[in-house]
Amino acid sequence: MRYLAMIPLLMLVACGSQGRDDDERDPWEDYDPEDVHRTYDEDYVPPAQMDADQLVARARKAERDGRDDRARVEYHAAFLKDRWHADGNTGYQDLMIRNDLWDVLWQEYLDLWQANPTRGDALYFHLRPMLLKRKSVAVPVERRETLTQQQIERINELTALSADHAESGDREAAVRAIDQAIEIADFPILHRVRIELLYPTSYDALLEEYSERAEENPASGDNLYLHAKVVSYRDPQAALELMRDGWILGIPGWWLRFGLAEICLDLAESKLSDAVAGDKDARRWVLGYYGAAESYYLACLDARPNDRDCVTALGYLRTQRDRLK
Repeated sequence: MRYLAMIPLLMLVACGSQGRDDDERDPWEDYDPEDVHRTYDEDYVPPAQMDADQLVARARKAERDGRDDRARVEYHAAFLKDRWHADGNTGYQDLMIRNDLWDVLWQEYLDLWQANPTRGDALYFHLRPMLLKRKSVAVPVERRETLTQQQIERINELTALSADHAESGDREAAVRAIDQAIEIADFPILHRVRIELLYPTSYDALLEEYSERAEENPASGDNLYLHAKVVSYRDPQAALELMRDGWILGIPGWWLRFGLAEICLDLAESKLSDAVAGDKDARRWVLGYYGAAESYYLACLDARPNDRDCVTALGYLRTQRDRLK
């Protein structure tokens, strides 16, 4: 019986010996160079062999497949090919926001804009996350004094009189009329007319007056807009940054938002002819400024439905954008 107990042990030794023989066999003995050795993904194409459009398409497929980590890698690979790819940037931002990486995203595009402060697309990509974040939030407007019907009629009368004088070339009379209207109601729209009448002959005086007005009430976005309005005649980029800073801080004021839209539209127009002529980079600048302008005009319309200036500007903007298709 004791010999029977040794049989399993002998079998284990035999199997182990055979395993050692296999391990010691020459691996090149049966090598065939024609054999196909498949990898985990034979369809994978290295990013170096793809353009930005293809990489963005692959990023979106990864998102559809639930691979947001892979999509993020693909978007960054696309940016190495083309940092200003519009669909790539908006898709990447939506991905980051969906994954609650807003702070990382904000810093990334703040750095991009600060390195390229005059690019319309850099500005739009920088502002877009916060525009989306605040889309459902009502525009914080400043409270205004209530006017009587008689006061309203008198202001309308003086405003029309000022316009008539300006059209006939009598600027002094036009300014006197609008100043009388301002005495009745200290409204930004009246100051806006006054600034347009007095520029350029009184630029320095206007700058001093409206910068002091903004400093006296730094919580007023409308006053900040009037200051920036004067600055914009000499330095539109500086005016844009003034209003951008105020908007990011959440300073109330309908005119602050309108001013951002207004200046973005003006800056877009400065490169429109190059964009229409086929300059790809100019086209991106213009479309970026148009995107920002449209967002702010729409926010203003939410606060003041059917505002004539906003409706007119949006119609013009969309007509101009169609020229770039």
